[in-house]
Amino acid sequence: MKAATHGGVTRSELFLDLVFVYAFLNVTHLMAERPALDGVLQGTLVVALTWRGWAGYAWVGNLVRLDRGARPVAVFAAAITILLVAVAIPEVFVDHPSGLIGPLVFVIGFLAVRVGSLVIVSRARGGTEGSWVPAARAWLPLAGSLPLLLCAVLLPYHLPPGRDTEVLQLLLFAVAIVIDYLGLRAPGVGTWQLTSVRHWTERHNLIMLIALGETIISIGTSRGFGGGDPITWSLLGGSALGLVVVAFLWWAYFDIASPAGEQALESTPPHERSRRARDAYTLLHLPMIAGLILVAFGLKKALGGTPLGHPDQWTVTNLSALYGGVVLYLLGLVAFEWRTVRRVGRGPVLGLVVVALLVMPARGLTALGSLTLLAGALACVVVAHVTVLRRRHRQLHRAVAVTAGREVDATPEELFLDLVFVYAFIQVTVLMTRRPSLIGVLQGLAVLALLWWSWVNYTWFTTTIRSAGNALRLVVLVAVALTLMLGVATPQTFSYVPGGLPGPLIVVASYAAVRLLHLVSFWWVLRNDSELRAIVVRAAIPTGVGISLLLCAVLTAPGTGDPLTPITTPCWIAAIAIDVGGGYFIGSRNWRLRSVSRWMGRFNLIILIALGQAVISTGIAVGDPPVSMPSFVAVALSAALISALWWTYVGSDVVVAQRFIELRTSRQRGALARDAYAYLHLFLVAGLVLVAFGLRTTLPNPGQDLGAPAMFGQVALVCGIVVYLLADHLIWQRARRPVGGRRAAYLVVAVLAPLTTLLPIMWALVVLTLLLSAALLVGRTATPPLDTTERPCDS
Repeated sequence: MKAATHGGVTRSELFLDLVFVYAFLNVTHLMAERPALDGVLQGTLVVALTWRGWAGYAWVGNLVRLDRGARPVAVFAAAITILLVAVAIPEVFVDHPSGLIGPLVFVIGFLAVRVGSLVIVSRARGGTEGSWVPAARAWLPLAGSLPLLLCAVLLPYHLPPGRDTEVLQLLLFAVAIVIDYLGLRAPGVGTWQLTSVRHWTERHNLIMLIALGETIISIGTSRGFGGGDPITWSLLGGSALGLVVVAFLWWAYFDIASPAGEQALESTPPHERSRRARDAYTLLHLPMIAGLILVAFGLKKALGGTPLGHPDQWTVTNLSALYGGVVLYLLGLVAFEWRTVRRVGRGPVLGLVVVALLVMPARGLTALGSLTLLAGALACVVVAHVTVLRRRHRQLHRAVAVTAGREVDATPEELFLDLVFVYAFIQVTVLMTRRPSLIGVLQGLAVLALLWWSWVNYTWFTTTIRSAGNALRLVVLVAVALTLMLGVATPQTFSYVPGGLPGPLIVVASYAAVRLLHLVSFWWVLRNDSELRAIVVRAAIPTGVGISLLLCAVLTAPGTGDPLTPITTPCWIAAIAIDVGGGYFIGSRNWRLRSVSRWMGRFNLIILIALGQAVISTGIAVGDPPVSMPSFVAVALSAALISALWWTYVGSDVVVAQRFIELRTSRQRGALARDAYAYLHLFLVAGLVLVAFGLRTTLPNPGQDLGAPAMFGQVALVCGIVVYLLADHLIWQRARRPVGGRRAAYLVVAVLAPLTTLLPIMWALVVLTLLLSAALLVGRTATPPLDTTERPCDS
């Protein structure tokens, strides 16, 4: 079945993209452990191989539907495989003793990913007349690169160690990559032509957006995931400056280049379209991804690579990575625009000139100084476009207005915001890890409730506002910056670290700023709609009370020790209850949605991104070399468990959509949107956070006896699964669905799950995954009808 009819990217493909981007950015760990030049060369080769694996699935998803039959299972299996490949990336060229052979694991995993995409497309298109020739040609490059890659990883075990052996190994990798990339000509000719321009461009837009979002997340994790390092003004300021750099790269691609490229590809004759798609997207997006990896590496070194109190330890190599990453990204963007629309973009060229001129002055500055210089210069480029060059800029905007204004589940701005919010969700698990107890879990869930409610309100805002102008983009960018600050400080919400800024005050101040920004922006945008403005004013009442109580809690807390006292604790509880409960204060008739489908799509995406980040957190938990068989098995089982949780959620959105169609009044639709999404989805996210916390706590030593914290982590893992399943069941019930066979099976799993705490963690993961898979198979072909006995009436 062709993919031309579906247009958009499927959820399983987005899940795969999240894991691939984690693999891309894990290359920074490989680069950090090598000498400068060696690290860059080795990182480049690994990125090229990983991108080739992703490109295969991009082509396959365009040729056949990946959300039909058993193909989603194959895609999730590929995601698990690439996660294992990502874990082995730091050992691609230097194997650590006392573990598995890291280079061999990487190559075998990469080959499995490549073979998986070829098997899917060969089976799907094998029965098409005349398709056996391109199918055979697609396998030939892999047949040529396979022996070379195997020789490259096994060579050091048969030759004396030395520089000559290392150079020969790099050459074998390079030749294998060249052969494999030559195979890109096979899917783009003959009967295997591009079938859906929208799917193709959206897939590349998403991988770029996720890579940009993960680059921002790497800013927040520059000092690791421990959460115990002091928070300093230089860290907060550097994070904000790094965000400005990434925001410029996002603007340079998505403002005009992306919609213009899609528009040009649509107007290209069919016989030329596949070739242009291959050149402009598969090949020329590679340097942009590589540039983002260098930027992430440079930002990590600038913010977390030097000891506290020594800001002058900023090497030329680190400076070159940061500035060189921006240059490489912009060069790829210039080439992309020229290949698609035959235009040299002023923004990328001006950015290239500015960065090149700043390299020499930046060499004499500290890390923070050079980052400030770069961020300021790139911000000036944007200002120049909206002022001095505004006439030409507006002309280009009008030329791509139709393509840029197409309805999607989430705009680039919204998905950008989602990624940073999910980073903050994952930081909640770090807060719990620092205090693995019932109190720590309750504290984490309290912060999660505030984060979730902030995200819900921004989703309401962006779903209600039709225009995505520069003002809205600026609001989202500021919200991203504030959420990043909040996420950085989240592990210290209820503690003080000596030598650092007060974490509780940073969290509350960032939360207050991001919530007030939402209210002020919403009120200003709706200045011509008095009715909607009244709703915003009504919503501001519980928000104002909640923020006041939070500020009272942190300002009256002692400056050292535990900030939770008999006075501050009730303030926190009351603030969360009033603020988060404000959704019921404004009334169901005021939950107005301009687009129900976009509202639902936004929540589906946040759940999927949270699942993807939970998978990634398991890779991080066991990612320190050497890689071992127990670690690999634990990562695979964890990813399979999280994938099974995703499949329990699939279908619930369809049920709710049918219920929305049935409802006759805006009040009933608003109540459903509020209950099923704004509130019940909070428990889905809470369940995923508990699962991520449990995995982070138990997986570092999966084959050893569990201590008390790990035992508590296993209990939290099971509780997270139970909460997730019950929340999904309540969503089903809220949509007036009867309890069918599958729903009953999930309830049985929720009852039996606590018994797995009696098992070792590895066996517990196996049993839980099998139970969820068995429940999924129960009644998988049955679609029980909606319960229409209580059909709502007009009001």
